[in-house]
Amino acid sequence: LAAVLAAAYVSSAAAVNLNTSAVSYSSAWLPARATWYGAPNGAGPDDNGGACGFKHVNQYPFSSMTSCGNQPLFKDGKGCGSCYQIRCSGDSSCSGNIETVMITDMNYYPVAQYHFDLSGTAFGALAKSGLNEKLRHS
Repeated sequence: LAAVLAAAYVSSAAAVNLNTSAVSYSSAWLPARATWYGAPNGAGPDDNGGACGFKHVNQYPFSSMTSCGNQPLFKDGKGCGSCYQIRCSGDSSCSGNIETVMITDMNYYPVAQYHFDLSGTAFGALAKSGLNEKLRHS
């Protein structure tokens, strides 16, 4: 999948291209890759935590819209809590709608310069209505 701004790593397989808008880097959309991990409708890590130490990321203000970030996003922990706007394109399942995710963990296995390993909820939010499973398997 081609997407705008962000990307993520899927522990179970799927990788999509994203276009991302990283305010701290640029106001322009940047190419990125995305994958997902955890439960398909989950908040990411089993302990609702991660390298940033946040807990209860399934609740406000995170609302399960979380992501691991590779080093340019995680920034040795200084990127914890950073918000990124992402959108997915290049796959018929992509909605093209802009979603906001927050960095809550470190992604140690990047597949691109900017790699977002999204929670299942965040990854599914990039899909057209009713097509989140199809997007996860693309």
